Amino acid sequence: MALLQYALVLTVLVISSVVSRTSSPLIKKVFSGGVHLEGPHWSAKENALYWVDITGQKVHRLDDETGNITIREFGYGPVSLVVSVKDYPKMVLVAIRSELYLLNWDSCLGDGSLRLLSALDLGLPDNRCNDGKVDAKGRLWIGTIGREVNEVLDKDMATLYMVDAYNYAHPADKLRPVSVSNGIAWTSDSKFMFYIDSPTRNIDVFDFVLEEGIIRNRRTLFSFQANNVTGVPDGMTIDSDGNLWVACYNGGKVIKIDSRAGRLLEQHTLKASKVTSVMWGGHSLSTLYVTTSRRGLSPAELAQQPDAGSLFAIEGTGSKGLPENQFYFPNADSY
Repeated sequence: MALLQYALVLTVLVISSVVSRTSSPLIKKVFSGGVHLEGPHWSAKENALYWVDITGQKVHRLDDETGNITIREFGYGPVSLVVSVKDYPKMVLVAIRSELYLLNWDSCLGDGSLRLLSALDLGLPDNRCNDGKVDAKGRLWIGTIGREVNEVLDKDMATLYMVDAYNYAHPADKLRPVSVSNGIAWTSDSKFMFYIDSPTRNIDVFDFVLEEGIIRNRRTLFSFQANNVTGVPDGMTIDSDGNLWVACYNGGKVIKIDSRAGRLLEQHTLKASKVTSVMWGGHSLSTLYVTTSRRGLSPAELAQQPDAGSLFAIEGTGSKGLPENQFYFPNADSY
């Protein structure tokens, strides 16, 4: 009898193992019709996802309870970043061209509701802001990008900045030169910061000193070239197990990397080659939102990729994210 029970238990374990190996995450389309979607940001307080359309000069907001999507469109230039402001629901920080603005989402004043906070890369009129994230102290780390012409850009013309409630008039430059400042993520203990300068095709890691906002001892964690990964690394996020999830621009997928060993763990293919960024969201932070682009695709490529320029959600990866940090700026409503 004991031998029979053991055999039954072993059979159940084997079947469970096979099921777990063969089950695949579900990828669904949440929003379509964008041009160059980027920068997804999850606000747990609002239970909402924000993201931008850089080329379309728009910011989008998805209410996760109702599924309702609202859009704010600006006429100032490329809109590259949106993050929520701590203690002020529906107050966001938006990057337009090379400037940072505070915006009350529910304001009916349109562009008139934008309040200029800071300007970056002064003296470099062809540069603009690009990707950014907020650290555990509420400071924004945001990078810039040089002049782009048909996706060809001037290299080594950009900078990674740190902007907070005290230095916003003169943001601190933390790293230069860079070419296309992109994905940023921190470990849960804030001891390490991961960073992407896309043309290098590397994911680098710094030792991070949270209190002072210091980065040092830069080294390469993962090389796309060495690991035969197609495309270039773009946006990035981290999960609760410390693994990195990276969008592969011109690679058509999202990859999962062990942030300690620099080892490729998983690949998830999407129906769009230009995958731009990723962010965890949903009530349990187990939904991986993925933005994509259709910018620069030929008519033939667009015919093959009708969902390019869409926002996707990947469910059932078995992973979940960490709460996203918010920008700290006291009295943001009266600034």
